[in-house]
Amino acid sequence: MNIEVSLMFAHYLFLTGLLGVTASCPDTVYLERGVDGTIDCIYEDYRLITWRITGDIGPLIVYQNNASSGPGFDSGEYDILSDGSLIIRDVTQQHERQYGLEFLTRKGQELSSHVTVRVFVRPIPVYPVIKGKVNRQNILLKVGRLWDIDCAMESVRPAVSLEWVIVDGFPRENLGINNDMTTTDHGDGTFSTHLQSSFKIADTCRVQSVTLLCVVIGPDVLSSNASADILFPPPVSDNPSPVMGRNHRQTTALLVIFIMYILASLVYLVIHNRKLFIRAIQNKRIAVDSGNENLESNEGVGMTLVQAASVEINTPSNRPHSITLANRAEAIESDNEI
Repeated sequence: MNIEVSLMFAHYLFLTGLLGVTASCPDTVYLERGVDGTIDCIYEDYRLITWRITGDIGPLIVYQNNASSGPGFDSGEYDILSDGSLIIRDVTQQHERQYGLEFLTRKGQELSSHVTVRVFVRPIPVYPVIKGKVNRQNILLKVGRLWDIDCAMESVRPAVSLEWVIVDGFPRENLGINNDMTTTDHGDGTFSTHLQSSFKIADTCRVQSVTLLCVVIGPDVLSSNASADILFPPPVSDNPSPVMGRNHRQTTALLVIFIMYILASLVYLVIHNRKLFIRAIQNKRIAVDSGNENLESNEGVGMTLVQAASVEINTPSNRPHSITLANRAEAIESDNEI
């Protein structure tokens, strides 16, 4: 027990620099997948630094006399900076493990520490998406007093949680929320989180807008949010009563029917008068054509009578009558001479 307490005390002195050694090393480090990552551990006044994977017997990489060596260094996968920081080349999910380091000071003191590496993947976009608006981190929605809204973060590592945060001092008791969050494992080391929510504004609330933040709950490297400005109508008490609304709709319907009746009557009159006008023109044409036919008939009758008279005068039965008159005239002239 005394030995363990002594080691813990020595480790405390080592970290606080009371042993004349300056050291700084985090407990957990997040490194991005696909790029080089660094475990920033700063040491001074050291003689030897050894990094190893926790549980492995042999060292991973050693730094001594300003030179690196070891299997990790030889493979090109690891390296050490002059301050003792460990470099991991092209970080993958396999690098997500715990690393141990051993520190030997120039005074011969041996101390150790452990660092846990977490691998993360940034989503695209890097902020949560509201209502599928991928290219917009802030959206405006006009809704009713009851509405549904969704927020999602796609292809991220590690899996994160999402939650709605009310801003602008909106009274929380006036907003009812029902959340349903699901997480999908894509099998490639990334996850997607979907938050489907239903909101209801209290009937007594007269505020007509609220701003909601969809906030990512996860490591700081993935910290982000998106906002939605929500506009909704006033409470039912501020709207016209249902009876007034129903009467107004009935009046509007009757007015529409009356206007349609007037229009239909006008259309009927126009069509009817047009038919009468066309019929009158047709009758007039018929009358004119009939008059022309009567005139031609009368002229034909007159010509027939004249021709008949001429024939009658020139007929043989009328000639003796004409001769007798001539003889009578000659007889009268003879009597006068005697």
